[in-house]
Amino acid sequence: MAVLKTSSVALVLGGVVLAACVKPEPPKDYMLTCLHETGAKGSYVRSADRVGVNGLPVILPAAGGDARGAVLMNACVEEHHREAGTLPNPAGPTPPKMMSNGKLSVPMGYELSPEDVALWKTLTLEQQKRAYEFLKSGSTIQSSLLED
Repeated sequence: MAVLKTSSVALVLGGVVLAACVKPEPPKDYMLTCLHETGAKGSYVRSADRVGVNGLPVILPAAGGDARGAVLMNACVEEHHREAGTLPNPAGPTPPKMMSNGKLSVPMGYELSPEDVALWKTLTLEQQKRAYEFLKSGSTIQSSLLED
């Protein structure tokens, strides 16, 4: 029985060490999703040198694609990034806006991980206001939840 417990502890500790070594997931690429969602015909590519006002690379028509499809694709990708809270903001950070549910939208222009965005959505309005003040000063959402 003692051997089983030791093995179980070793397995758990090994899993914790492995989890610490895993790299964070890169931002999601929404082009394929949007190709299906928009029904755009043909193929599309990301411009290597053009960035839109939203900070995302501009999607251009390629073989069989057209300008209308590119517009739909760009709007779709931007919307997915906005919903995920991963939309870049080249103009700098912007304050969150009050939403119809009585909470604040995710602040844009800050380095927020998917975990930060998920945490933000669980906070009360007062916690979101405090977290935003912390973000503006260069701190983190998590640190805003610690007692002073």
